[in-house]
Amino acid sequence: MFRTSLTRKAASAKAGAALAVCMLALTATACSNSESDSGALADAPSGLTDTNRDVPPEINEFLEGDEGRSVTYIRLHDGMHMGSASEHEARPALSLIKLYIATYVMEKGEYEDKYEALDMIASSSDKSAEDLFEKYPESIDTIADEFKLESTKAGEKWGYSQTSTYDVASFISQLIERDETHPVLVAMAHADPISEDGYRQDYGTAKLSNVVGSKWGWSNDKSINSSVSFGENFVAAASINGSSDELTDYVKDEVTGKSLGKATERFLKYKDGEDVPPIETTTSETSTTSSSKKDKDEKPSTGKKDKSASKEPTSESTKSEKKDKGSSDKKSTDKKKGSEKTSEPFKK
Repeated sequence: MFRTSLTRKAASAKAGAALAVCMLALTATACSNSESDSGALADAPSGLTDTNRDVPPEINEFLEGDEGRSVTYIRLHDGMHMGSASEHEARPALSLIKLYIATYVMEKGEYEDKYEALDMIASSSDKSAEDLFEKYPESIDTIADEFKLESTKAGEKWGYSQTSTYDVASFISQLIERDETHPVLVAMAHADPISEDGYRQDYGTAKLSNVVGSKWGWSNDKSINSSVSFGENFVAAASINGSSDELTDYVKDEVTGKSLGKATERFLKYKDGEDVPPIETTTSETSTTSSSKKDKDEKPSTGKKDKSASKEPTSESTKSEKKDKGSSDKKSTDKKKGSEKTSEPFKK
């Protein structure tokens, strides 16, 4: 159910001048991109609804997480969300902060800076981030206010900024809602396989099936890794005090068919007015310190490493387990299965 091939769906950001023109046009017309059209849930609408926003995030914060790792998943067509209780904790934003800088530049920056901002997303150029943040120091905090990103805050340098997996997933979902072919999203869909500093950009949430675009972040010593990815019907973000492979394993263990089914059932029960008590997790109370060193400025504090115990994917067992539930949950279960058909982000 995880994508095993290392071949990227998206071409390089330097694939042609037509792409750059399309990204800068800021229109609602989609760019042609046959390489990323690999079955990404085409039947699911992408808009969030006002009613679904009334469901508190804590209803589905049952995934494993602590001060060293967090994960967030948002299904776009109905707003169903699941995550770890640590998903709101401010963590080193690493290169994910470039998404906020680029979005600000696309909205308010000078013409030539827009090209640099989009290339920064695809290549993860630190030099561009440094130049653009120096020119637009208000960019991160302005975007945080505009998109209501409560755990996001700019640092003295771009690499010392903070965000949370919930914030970055919420940001991407809102960007998709505003314009599903927003230039920043298109740049994510055409990320370079290897970053400007030589780091492989194909891990974490990017390993989910039906991913259209991704952005990654890593610390100087590679001891902290993060990523955010989107498909036609979902956004997923994750961060870990660990290697890129450990991030991939963490996402694999938490974003499964089983967890999606559980989240869908609880989501629908809450929407139907049923009492849905929060699920106790083993999340630590300790937050990531605000003084942690960030991407490309200083090596970060590694903090606590804590991986999920299971390494085996469990996604194929979902449907049979749900069929065994009692008749009292039959209505919610039936509706849940219908939603799950459009939410499953994995290859079978």
